Amino acid sequence: MQLRALKYFSQVAKSASFREAADKLFVAPGAVTRQIDILEHYYGAQLIERGPRGIKLTREGELLAQAVDATLRELESVKARITSRRSVVSGTVKICAAESLVALFIAPVIAAFGQHNPEVSFEIDTGSAPYIAEQLISGHADVALAFYTPVSAEIQVTHCCHLEHKVLMAAHHPLATKSRLTLKEIAAHPIAIPPANYAVRQLLESAARREAVHFDMRFITSSMEVQKTLALQGRTLLILPQLHQQERDSQAMFVAVPLADPLMGKVKVDLCLPRQRTLSMATRLFHDMLSQRIDGQNALVNTTA
Repeated sequence: MQLRALKYFSQVAKSASFREAADKLFVAPGAVTRQIDILEHYYGAQLIERGPRGIKLTREGELLAQAVDATLRELESVKARITSRRSVVSGTVKICAAESLVALFIAPVIAAFGQHNPEVSFEIDTGSAPYIAEQLISGHADVALAFYTPVSAEIQVTHCCHLEHKVLMAAHHPLATKSRLTLKEIAAHPIAIPPANYAVRQLLESAARREAVHFDMRFITSSMEVQKTLALQGRTLLILPQLHQQERDSQAMFVAVPLADPLMGKVKVDLCLPRQRTLSMATRLFHDMLSQRIDGQNALVNTTA
């Protein structure tokens, strides 16, 4: 049994089909099938059920998937410790974050981090706060950045900051000339919003009940790209967190108007690590650099408060 078979199986366990796994591994589907056949022969058990709707793990496959993920994480940690002895930081940092925080925090830190640690690679996943917490607890993420992280004994919130929610729209939108917007003004126009398991959606629905207003949630999608495309067409409004005005990059395509609401106006961002798990040198260094950017955001807010 080879390490390649374990890596292929780990990817298959996270995929809906052999073709999807092969695409992510950059190999032919037949190569993936052969490695799974090797494992099934080695263990003398069926590990993958193949059906018209795709593939899924058998009970034996689920047992092996847990062991394989733990083994691969430990081998990655050993690799990082070995390379650290040579003063070279390498390995892979697995990040899970709210999509709107990638451009604000993750991407700039990766750019700065890569200048000093060019051998480190990154896996970046996005989703809602419950999904992010699940990925961190299960070991599929090393570090997380989320809005209002669910409380868990297995998650450590190391740093946090508050961002300002703003309403983004096309320059020709009727509300683009406003200096601030109320919830009632927003309610008169269609908005694009993520599904119900996202914090911004929950905050908005809570605000709607408080203010006795009804929002026209015309477009419901978790894709930030889809939301922004619709907004640029002038068909919808977006409610997104923004860095402090002096810190954030200018978004020339959008007009960003502050949201005048005591609860919706601010949103909490949590930087998280898993408890009781050995972190690689690359993960620790990346976390430290990310925490510095969050602390810098807090410093800017305090300075202008």
